[in-house]
Amino acid sequence: MEQRNLVENFVESMSQLMELLQKETEILNSQIYEEIDPLQTRKVQLTKYYLDSQKNIQDMPDTLASLSDVERADLKILYKKFRNVLSENMLTLRGSYDATERVVNLVIDAVKKQRGGAKNTKAFGSRPQGYAAYTAAEGSSIALNTQT
Repeated sequence: MEQRNLVENFVESMSQLMELLQKETEILNSQIYEEIDPLQTRKVQLTKYYLDSQKNIQDMPDTLASLSDVERADLKILYKKFRNVLSENMLTLRGSYDATERVVNLVIDAVKKQRGGAKNTKAFGSRPQGYAAYTAAEGSSIALNTQT
């Protein structure tokens, strides 16, 4: 493939994926989740297209050397914008995941409390870490039989 075509494919793949990521971020922020499903297949396709285009450029390092200084500068600007869009999308996805996890934990805690299984558990509170996660909760006692 001609070097110019490699760069054009790379730019096109990055631009299309960036556009889709921005749309996904907008959907997540608007919390109209039924619009997400149709994007997922296209997102997978565009990600593959981007990765293939990136690999083609990496396989031919002289491709970037064939660009003019202005073209290289434009490519750097586009890539920086792409990274920012990707980062914003990742943070938004993580925030949505965390919010969903909190809701699920609230439901689980409510069911446990209703059944009498959990006392003083909080979905929004921090969970015990390290040794504290394995020690007995307050108010519970453990009787050991030391006679064998």
